Amino acid sequence: MSVEGPFHLRGNYAPVLEEITAFDLPIQGAVPTELRGRYVRNGPNPKTGTSPHWFVGDGMLHGVELRDGQAVRVKR
Repeated sequence: MSVEGPFHLRGNYAPVLEEITAFDLPIQGAVPTELRGRYVRNGPNPKTGTSPHWFVGDGMLHGVELRDGQAVRVKR
């Protein structure tokens, strides 16, 4: 374990404290118009903010819907 804590509680893996839904998201570059559907990722999200291992405790699904060259909705 590093001084900052385990990797599964830092950076992109850090616990998300609030749930959001966003629409008409800005993108960098271009999303191919043929790419349609939802991308869903699951990962750790310990409610207490700490966990001894990234497989132990609560989790969360993060997703984005792609349509017509746009990222139209995100839910996490």
